[in-house]
Amino acid sequence: DYTDMSWHTPTARFYVARPALRSETGYPYPAWVMNALGGISATIDPMVICASKTVALAALRLLEDQTARDAAMNEFVARTGGGIGGSNWIAPLCDYEPPIHFRWPEYVTTPRGRDWWIPSIPQAK
Repeated sequence: DYTDMSWHTPTARFYVARPALRSETGYPYPAWVMNALGGISATIDPMVICASKTVALAALRLLEDQTARDAAMNEFVARTGGGIGGSNWIAPLCDYEPPIHFRWPEYVTTPRGRDWWIPSIPQAK
């Protein structure tokens, strides 16, 4: 999730427009309708190209600006209490045994069509 990783690395987040359907007054469409419309390649592809150019230009500007790089490093050191391992440092990895015992989903065919299923019982080691 971008909010977790933005603590550890520079990130960029974009808010973009996408096509939307107008619903009847008082009857909003469910969220999946907006998500489905977000997958139209004619609207997504130009946005991805523009976003990649924007991120690349921001990175180039940062590489050229020593003052901005120093400010970013100073903010990182201040927020983490001294940088990696500092007094306010939050490691990006789990401080507990990660739940990696779950299998990959199994893809199955049901009367509804193709589906997937995630077994919940851990595999034997």
